[in-house]
Amino acid sequence: MNCENIAITNASANDLQAILDLLSQVQLPHDGVAENLSDFLVARDQSRLIATIGIERHGDTALLRSAAVAPDYQGCGIGSRLTENLLQRATSDGLERVVLLTTTASDFFARRFGFCETSRTAFDKDLAASSEWNLPRCSSAVCMSLDLQK
Repeated sequence: MNCENIAITNASANDLQAILDLLSQVQLPHDGVAENLSDFLVARDQSRLIATIGIERHGDTALLRSAAVAPDYQGCGIGSRLTENLLQRATSDGLERVVLLTTTASDFFARRFGFCETSRTAFDKDLAASSEWNLPRCSSAVCMSLDLQK
């Protein structure tokens, strides 16, 4: 594994199957990925897609979703780089806040990026149209948010 030569780019339609395969590998849902692919980023080594992250836009609120790094590349900082790039883009696009659901990474998002645990019901109206938000398996996840326009 070489963590040096990792390229981060916008996802394309050609990346969809590799993204879905990676999400399956790390047991994350596929719902809504294809519909929001234009707001996904991917990371590649020289031979394959190794990480992804995306957002779903809902007015001035975005749902950060599908943050996944191939197991053999975890610990290289790729997840942090992808998240930084995504949050910079969301800020420059004028989004006001980013919300996420997680069962395993609340410490990561809090320490590295300043996300705070919040009540899920505070965003039920804003994110009602999100297929991921409404998945039964996501109902017990920790809800976190980050205000971008401070």
